[in-house]
Amino acid sequence: MYWSALLATLFIFTQTAQASASLNKCEDDEGRFHYYTNIMPSECQDKTTIEMNKRGVVIRTHTAEFKEESEKDLARQAVDEQQRLDKERRDAVLLNTYTSEEEIDWALDRNIYPIELAIAGIEKRLEIAASQLQNLQKQAKDAKQSGNRALPSIQEELMPVRRDVLQLRNELKKNHERIVKLKEKFVSDKKRFRILKQQEL
Repeated sequence: MYWSALLATLFIFTQTAQASASLNKCEDDEGRFHYYTNIMPSECQDKTTIEMNKRGVVIRTHTAEFKEESEKDLARQAVDEQQRLDKERRDAVLLNTYTSEEEIDWALDRNIYPIELAIAGIEKRLEIAASQLQNLQKQAKDAKQSGNRALPSIQEELMPVRRDVLQLRNELKKNHERIVKLKEKFVSDKKRFRILKQQEL
């Protein structure tokens, strides 16, 4: 008698739980809907789910925003950790490479010197090319005004000279920019080196 009553009670409880269990719905990546009551199918993982009562009325919506935010936090943490490791590596290189701020200044001079030599050579070549271009432009102008038949050949000769001048000017600009960037880098390295040395005291 006791066991019969117990089984009947369990049966009623189970049926009540099943009847009161809400129905959930989600849409997978291919646009298909999946319905479940208790166990979420794999297609609904990381998807927004809609919880409904037995009449199909929406009770609440569960979005996947929390996991997305968590993944973003993990990604940010990974980036921060990589930046920290990179900074430690740069600090170690500084301390292992230099023993004083003067050595950093000397290293800057050594790095700039070949660029300055290149600039001097480019400036000389540019001076010659610019003078040649100016002469050809004057010849072309005179030939055009006088109707000289040599104008086409002068114009043809102008093209490579003009191209050389533009190329040399670009090279000159790039080398000056290289010096500026080097100075900025070594100034930053020098400041960081000073801080690291003070921390050792």
